[in-house]
Amino acid sequence: MIIVTIEREGCISCGQCWGSCPEFFEENPDDGWSMVAEKYRIAGKLDEGSAPDQFEECLSEAQDACPEEVIRVSPPQPSFD
Repeated sequence: MIIVTIEREGCISCGQCWGSCPEFFEENPDDGWSMVAEKYRIAGKLDEGSAPDQFEECLSEAQDACPEEVIRVSPPQPSFD
């Protein structure tokens, strides 16, 4: 799994993240800032999520494309199931 955090207060609503990885990021209709899609939120938080490894490429693109650098993507963590 990959852990992703968004510093939402620094978001400028440019749309780069939800354009790069639309299954994971969404625009919040109340404030216009980026948020984690409900399906991937950790403890219901808008700014923190857990993504499957297959999202690694688009999450990395979103992080790199963010002009405000408010997205943090952890490297995939090994699973010990």
